[in-house]
Amino acid sequence: MKEPLIAAHSAKSTIAKIRAKKNAAQRTQSATAEITNQAERDRAVKTRTRRRVSHLTKPVSANERNEARLQIMRALISGEVSQGEALKALRINVLGLKQDAFAKLVSVSRKTLSEVENDKGNYTSDIINKLFKPFGLKVGLVPVSQQVLSTLFFNKQ
Repeated sequence: MKEPLIAAHSAKSTIAKIRAKKNAAQRTQSATAEITNQAERDRAVKTRTRRRVSHLTKPVSANERNEARLQIMRALISGEVSQGEALKALRINVLGLKQDAFAKLVSVSRKTLSEVENDKGNYTSDIINKLFKPFGLKVGLVPVSQQVLSTLFFNKQ
């Protein structure tokens, strides 16, 4: 009669050990899954942040980006820089993106972006508008005369 009791006790302890191992394995899996999920969230945050053009460039604040954007826009309107030079400066100084990343952002090929930045080719206003849209700019008419331009912007009546 003692043998069945010993066998039953032995079976219960074996089952308890198996359950304990299974629970420990589940806790380990849960902890591993949590670490993996955290790593995936970290990667997602990193991919949402912009890649800088170079690891040597420093991140800039929103105010500095806005000031750079306004300076480049003034230089473009006043004729100090070409459209391509302005686009390249805006892409690098304001967004800090490489050509391929910016091209994907605006749905234009990298080759087209490169040609526009180097003032090559003759692109439609639709393409130019796509490229300048992230900066709040679009193709428009600007007076050729610097005198008229300065009167419009600097002389208030």
